Amino acid sequence: MIPEYSFGGVLVATVPVTAGIALIIALIIHRVLVALRFYRWVWHPVLFDTALFVAVWCLITLYPLPVPQGLLP
Repeated sequence: MIPEYSFGGVLVATVPVTAGIALIIALIIHRVLVALRFYRWVWHPVLFDTALFVAVWCLITLYPLPVPQGLLP
């Protein structure tokens, strides 16, 4: 059975929730790497950002974050 999150009585699948969290984390990492001038060493920044998002999403999916009480039905 695929778990779902409940936001105000509306059930939401885990894919958009985890993808949204991964996107926010990837954007924060991107900002840090820009501030550190890391991207001058990267050959293709857009491809690197895509791979970063996929890696973060994979980590969130494999090692889920603790769910606050009441979000799961």
